[in-house]
Amino acid sequence: MRIVVLSSFCAVAVIFASLSYHFDFPFQYYKIGEELDSFNGVSVYYNGTSAGIHGVHYTADGYDLGIKWQCVEFVRRYYLEVYGHKMPSDFGNAVDYYDESVPHGECNSSRGLIQFKNNGVSTPSSGDIIVFDGGYGHVAIVTSANIRTIQFIQQNVNKKSRGEIIICKSIQELQFQSDSSVLGWLRISP
Repeated sequence: MRIVVLSSFCAVAVIFASLSYHFDFPFQYYKIGEELDSFNGVSVYYNGTSAGIHGVHYTADGYDLGIKWQCVEFVRRYYLEVYGHKMPSDFGNAVDYYDESVPHGECNSSRGLIQFKNNGVSTPSSGDIIVFDGGYGHVAIVTSANIRTIQFIQQNVNKKSRGEIIICKSIQELQFQSDSSVLGWLRISP
């Protein structure tokens, strides 16, 4: 009887722990919502899997930051905390942050930001929101960019909070991102 009760208790404890924590080999547990990294004082939180849904995150005054610990929530929170910028629209997935109808260098009115196309004319700057294509898409914050690389910080890519894109040059010597899934980037108006 004791063995059955102890086994049942252990099974319940393991199931409960697996719902709240994720094991990273060799010795690290991450709890959903635990800080993984930060940039300019804005934290990146662990979401578990990319499909993890943990409720909507609102500010005290009701501004919708997005679904907790998803990539969109991070960039909206970053722009609010760093620039004091509230985006006019909270509609859409990450891929919807780039509007194909907005000309290069013009205002994306649903975000209240200047939009740049990944077309070889320019490169992003630190603080820009980089927008990736594919499915629901992905957004991240550029941490640095030069003529060779673009580095960024992101949320909701398991435990990988940093990424890098190598910039290539075309025959005409115009720069473009080697990652064709980059649609473009958004920037706060100066």
